[in-house]
Amino acid sequence: MYLAFGLGAFQAFLFSLLLLIKKEKKPADKFLAGFFFVICLYLLNIYSVKYAVWKSHPNIILIITFVSLTYGPLLYFYVTSLIRRRISKKQLLYHSLPILGTFIVILPFIFRDDNEKWLYFTDKFINLPLNVSIGTFLQYLSAPIYFIWIINILNGHKEHLKNTHSSTDRISLGWMRKLLYGVITIWLIDCANVYALNFTDLDVHYSISWLIKFCFIAFIILIGFYGINQGNIFATVQVNDEKESTSAKEAKKIVSYKNAEEYTDKLIRYMQTEKIYLNNDIRIQDIAICLNLPVHVLSHIINTNLNQNFYDFVNTYRINEAKFRLLDEKYKSLTIVAIAFDCGFNSKATFNRLFKQYTGLTPSQFKKDKLT
Repeated sequence: MYLAFGLGAFQAFLFSLLLLIKKEKKPADKFLAGFFFVICLYLLNIYSVKYAVWKSHPNIILIITFVSLTYGPLLYFYVTSLIRRRISKKQLLYHSLPILGTFIVILPFIFRDDNEKWLYFTDKFINLPLNVSIGTFLQYLSAPIYFIWIINILNGHKEHLKNTHSSTDRISLGWMRKLLYGVITIWLIDCANVYALNFTDLDVHYSISWLIKFCFIAFIILIGFYGINQGNIFATVQVNDEKESTSAKEAKKIVSYKNAEEYTDKLIRYMQTEKIYLNNDIRIQDIAICLNLPVHVLSHIINTNLNQNFYDFVNTYRINEAKFRLLDEKYKSLTIVAIAFDCGFNSKATFNRLFKQYTGLTPSQFKKDKLT
């Protein structure tokens, strides 16, 4: 069993090393490398318990608490830099303050008698000194707050993409969102387990703690796998929310009712004649350049006059094109998947989901109903 934790620590260390020796490292790679390094330290702590290292070095609690408090910030900075938001020195300082504050709170623990220090390792948390209890509470509280914060950022990122990209499968970071849901679930189970073991008379088998840690390792390995293979998802730096809001206000001033109607007609004619939506990676910038319009003006036209975001606007054309081709004899020899890709979709799953969302039928059901 301890071998598995050793392998997990080695895996985390290996992920960290691979990220640091990558060619053309991005800031996101460095933050993820740091995250995996502290995970490695966390897993190695299991051996300090097995070999009773804490008996000779009880101050190990300071290292454990410090390491635990860095999970959330490192993963937060990883995701933030991955979606190309700039991280200032002030942000680094602000996110370091809670870690420093907690460290100062539990620092007096160093000067206590060794026998009193060992209370940390007793079965009941109620025996802990007050400052260590506070540190332990903050240690458990920090990570989930950051994880929820990151999920909110990812949800906002996903919505932003729908106003700028026609295909979001590869850049929405859905894998990170799903894995964080899993990590939060494991954390909740772990908290319930710790509470049951230390504050109730319930007879909870200790193997549950091991199982929770194994699940944690599995999710960390998955984050590492996807993180290492995550490419550069943007060619240009995203605008921040303040600039985006300003652009939207400017667009309202620029576009009069008459201009809005003209721009809308021009956009629809362009989509129908050029069929640019067949390009699977078309972005709003590409269409704006072709129409000689500022991006924020084009976005305003689509959002206001057509009551859609860019993602739905383009994919509506793709679905209509797919419906036409599914029934046209000219495309009879093509499979449904081939037609989906020819119409601009990047994946079968996305095509099926959007087709059913827009038509109420799956592609095969639609074809069968219309041809019979």
